[in-house]
Amino acid sequence: MGLIGRVETDSQPGQAALSAVPDMVARLEDVRPDPEESWRVIFWASGDDFDVYEDAMTDDPAVADWELLTALPDRRLYRVTLAAEAGEQMLHPVVVEEDITIIDLTLTADRLAVLARFPSRESLAALREACRERGLSFHLDQLYDEEAVVNDGGVESRYGVTEPQREALLAALAAGYFDVPRGAKMAEIADDLGVSTTALSRRLRRGQRNLLRNTLALATDT
Repeated sequence: MGLIGRVETDSQPGQAALSAVPDMVARLEDVRPDPEESWRVIFWASGDDFDVYEDAMTDDPAVADWELLTALPDRRLYRVTLAAEAGEQMLHPVVVEEDITIIDLTLTADRLAVLARFPSRESLAALREACRERGLSFHLDQLYDEEAVVNDGGVESRYGVTEPQREALLAALAAGYFDVPRGAKMAEIADDLGVSTTALSRRLRRGQRNLLRNTLALATDT
């Protein structure tokens, strides 16, 4: 069923603009070549001053053109057309060629982080070689075999986490339950979810156990 890997590298087109807004995070929505053999990238940006960022994109030599597609209070959706020279640094051609599936991709001022499904170790090696050819760093943060789990319902229940467990984990995360110090008490989260504290505690424990078994535990075995 392939491999799931988390890879980080240090540079990709568009980071010059992000350097003007260090707390900005860009999350990939879509990427494709345009008819003039450049690249168009659609992404959500959040976490910093949008006006400063937009001015920086206008001045970024890697950006040939950009368009604001959607503006929400806490994030904005952009479509960026990269300059032809900048497109040569893109890693996406090897992603397509090696049939690598991007699960999540974020870009900040100092790094590109990709969670992806690799059909083989050879495809992972091809991505590493593409980074080296472009003078980029390559750090494999995590790698594990993707295995089927009982009652796996796809993305929403990946890693053996049931929907109630997923809901509990995400609610606890959003409320700051896992922070130090904790941002919320279990009783408060349970009340928001309409369950007892006992039920919530059970879902959190089992959800965390399933996540560990199907992520870190698998990575340790590879």
